[in-house]
Amino acid sequence: MKLFMISLIFTFLSFAPSLAEEKSRHYDIFQIQTELDSVKYRADVYRPLLTRIKYMLIISPSIDGITAMEESNAQYFSKRGYVVVVPHPYATELSNPNPNVEKLNSNFYQPAISAISLINAVDQKLNLPQTTPIFTLGASQGGLSSLIITANVPRVKALWFAVGGGDLPYIYAYSDVEQLVKFRARHMKVLGMSDPKKYEEFLRMYLLNDPAITCKDLNVPFHQTIATRDTGVPTVTQELLVKECPPHSVSRKNANHTSGALSTVIDRQEIMEFFENSI
Repeated sequence: MKLFMISLIFTFLSFAPSLAEEKSRHYDIFQIQTELDSVKYRADVYRPLLTRIKYMLIISPSIDGITAMEESNAQYFSKRGYVVVVPHPYATELSNPNPNVEKLNSNFYQPAISAISLINAVDQKLNLPQTTPIFTLGASQGGLSSLIITANVPRVKALWFAVGGGDLPYIYAYSDVEQLVKFRARHMKVLGMSDPKKYEEFLRMYLLNDPAITCKDLNVPFHQTIATRDTGVPTVTQELLVKECPPHSVSRKNANHTSGALSTVIDRQEIMEFFENSI
């Protein structure tokens, strides 16, 4: 763990001074917006300037929204010939003051709906052939979004995700991620519940969709990074995907949730090689 954190700090310190230089020399950024069924979807798009576009990469943000992690990874890949699409967060039941379990179900496939809309918009704006390979990358909630996109968008050729888990009832009932703790408190109040175990049982009755089910539809190469000391997306739920999903490559890090998510920065050379060896 100590070695991992030292490597992580070194990576960010060594990368940070070059961000302004990279932005001016290697890529530009523009925003796209689409609208589907009265829902507006937005994304930041990183376009390579000094090399031809070879691939498209969708980097789905975590529950914290677009952070330095997503921006850093977008800059890294855009420098290397990827047009990178970073979707903006949109409203879901997780931020609703009065959560509704039926809307939780309808939210599940929204990452794929959003991605299809944004991919089409980027294709048109940049005049990209529809044969351009697409990859997906994300951590935590962004990892689950990436999994859902990959399972439902045929153009996606490979997926890499970190610290994402299956069994949403368990995650919603016991995660210690701040946003989920607050969501759980609001939802249990609406339901008149005080016992997390009862809440978990309720969700098992009414939640229809789950990453552990959707991942069975994955038919492209994918890699999963597991944090072995995770309480945000409990490690047991990450290991569930190893069992329930089709065979795939897996790495395990002696890390907590945050450090596990940031592995997407440490491992991005390996991630790039994984993507490009998948086609």
